Amino acid sequence: MKRMRNIFISLMLVLMLLTGCGNQTGNTMKSRQYTSPVKVQSNGKSAADLTEGRHIVSIHQLQNTAYVSLDDLTQATGYHGAWLHDGTYGVGDYDAVWVFRTGQASVSVAGKKVQMPAAAIKEGDKLFMPVSGLKKLFGDVTVFTVETDDVAFFPKPSPNETGVAGQHLDFSDAKPTKPAMARLAAGGEADTAQEQSVLTFAKKFLGIKYVFGTGTYEQTKSFDCSSFTQYVFNQFGIELPRVARQQAEKGKYVERDKLQIGDLLFFYVPGRFKSNEAVGHVGIYIGDGNMIHASPKPKDGVQVTPINKTYWKDTFLYAKRFL
Repeated sequence: MKRMRNIFISLMLVLMLLTGCGNQTGNTMKSRQYTSPVKVQSNGKSAADLTEGRHIVSIHQLQNTAYVSLDDLTQATGYHGAWLHDGTYGVGDYDAVWVFRTGQASVSVAGKKVQMPAAAIKEGDKLFMPVSGLKKLFGDVTVFTVETDDVAFFPKPSPNETGVAGQHLDFSDAKPTKPAMARLAAGGEADTAQEQSVLTFAKKFLGIKYVFGTGTYEQTKSFDCSSFTQYVFNQFGIELPRVARQQAEKGKYVERDKLQIGDLLFFYVPGRFKSNEAVGHVGIYIGDGNMIHASPKPKDGVQVTPINKTYWKDTFLYAKRFL
């Protein structure tokens, strides 16, 4: 009997321990549930999550290498990303600065070839790039850290001042040209034959649709910001590179209060997670505080926009003269 009682007591102790462990496990799971970081999707469409002021992009293991989706990366940083007409994948603001090709490690960055440590991989409708190539490709325009399972993007600081003549200054002409602008509004002539020719030619395309990273106008009957300026200037024997960032490297600097018709105006496109110093948009100055440009907004397509407004003043970087 004594032996039977000892066995019964032992069994009861085992049951109590098992019950205790079960409760402990349940409490631990509840603790993890409420103490782990809460990730809130930035727009509900991507794995790019906002956590404590950071954008989080998940790392995927593909072919034993760490990769990130370019769709997720562009959503996290605020750039635009899309498959282009020729099957490449473009990343940029209003034109495709970075151009990736499936199965290739070479990337075109503002017209220059940059080599990634591994090739871009396509899975489904998404293109992935190696995490080890992020610094070389995006290190100058974004701030990020690579963690075990994620890449965390942090907000970029805003510059104190933009533009060669100081932030908030109005855009204005190099000399009083109000009568000239009145003549232009009435269908008259610009100050020089070349200015008139450029202005007249550019206005022929008002309303032509904007398409990010588009092909040639002859093929697509569309423009993005830099293909429009390139097309217009090429008609007058001035060869411009394909994207705005490249075009900004050419020409002669002009202050924003000494502009002439035909000057190119370069702007950044604001965003918390990307640089406010990198060229993201370009337009053609047409006098009296207006520019003509290809843009998805405020309208969609080639349009004339008054630029003596806070947005354009604050995002202006510099102007360049080519005529």
